[in-house]
Order: sequence, then C-alpha cells, then structure tokens
Amino acid sequence: MTLTSSGGRPAPRRRPGRPPAVDADAIATAVVEIGFAELTFASVAERLGVGQATLYRHAKNRDELVRLGLDRALRTADWPDVEGEWRPLLERFAIASWHAWEQHPGAVLEVARGVVPWSIVTISDQVGTALVERGFSARAAVLAVDLVFDLTADSRRGVETLDAPTADAKGGMRELIEKQWRSPSPDGVSVADSPAAQVHAEMLRAITAGPFEWFHGKLQVVLAGIEHELAGTGGG
Repeated sequence: MTLTSSGGRPAPRRRPGRPPAVDADAIATAVVEIGFAELTFASVAERLGVGQATLYRHAKNRDELVRLGLDRALRTADWPDVEGEWRPLLERFAIASWHAWEQHPGAVLEVARGVVPWSIVTISDQVGTALVERGFSARAAVLAVDLVFDLTADSRRGVETLDAPTADAKGGMRELIEKQWRSPSPDGVSVADSPAAQVHAEMLRAITAGPFEWFHGKLQVVLAGIEHELAGTGGG
C-alpha cells in the first residue's frame, strides 16, 4: 500500500465526518477515468472514496456502472453537425463513432454484450431524422444508420480482439494470425499470379493494414450500397 499520489506527493488522508457525495455523474466520471477494461465495483468505490455498500445504492451491478460510463463517454465525444448532403454526413458520424470507441478501450465490447446507454438511441435518432429530411423513408433511414453504426462497432471490436494478448503472452492475436497467413499454404498454392495466391496476398494485406484504413474502405462500400438501395426512398 502506498500513501503517495501519482505525482509523488503524500496522498491526503480522509478526514472523519460525512463521506464524499456520490451521484450518477460522479460515478460515470469515475468509470471513464478507470477505463472499461479494468472496471470493477471495488475500483470505482476506491476512486470515489466510498464503500462498496454506498456504491450499490446507486448501481445494482457492474452493468449499471458500465451503462453510466458509456453514456458519459458518448455524450462527451466529439460528434459532427448534421449539415450538408446525406453521404458525407453519415460518413462523418461513422468516423466520429470509430474515434469515440477508440478513445475508450473496452467500451465497444460492453455494447456488444448488450449494455446499451440511452445516448446511443439519441445519436441514432438524430442521424436517422437527418436522413429522412434528405429524402430517405423512415425504414431506409433506420437501415442506413444501423448498417453504418454496426459496421463501425464491429470493426472496432475486431481491432480490440486482434490486439488483445494471446494466452501464451507472445504477442497479440493479430501477430498470430499474420504468422499463420505467412505460412506456406497447405493446398500448395505457389503460382504468384493464380487467383488463390492473389486472394491469399490480399488477406495478408488486410490483416497488416492500418485498422482505420481498412474500416474506411469497408465504409465506402456500405455507403455506396446505401446510395444504390436506400437513398431517395422517402418519395419527397
């Protein structure tokens, strides 16, 4: 146990008396500061200087802590405006979403478990409404928003999974998969210009490419599909 803060100065001793005030905003701030990957009831209680029993009065389980933290992380993220044509608008929100998940490692994994904060609903409604105002039907707008935000979350989830350490602690999953793809093909693919060899080389490039670069390429395909299938379906 240490009595010094991270700056090397003696940590202030808690004075007797009433415990620190705790509310949802303070809890959310503590969750974001701790980080979703390291989040426990004990860590939040320690950060706030209260007992876990006090914390349980505000959040019944870890999922409620996560939901509070996710909501704060997304509400304070740098979101773009809803001006201009629908395609660059949707692209801006996809990129902002990517960076929001990137800024808070582990957050997108919590959403994948089904812990969804209200701020996600608010953002989705905002972007969907903007699409309807630009000629999408309501159904098409929801499909477009769902496609783009699902792609973004899934891409970030893939990045965090690939970059996670392996059980033997010898690099991450990405390095392991890259090593496997660099190994000779069990099917004996050796002709450099054969279709199979070309696909194999492209898969290796995808594994080693910058995560955002690969995501952005997939985003362009999705946006092109939205333009072809969904845009202008509102009849207005």
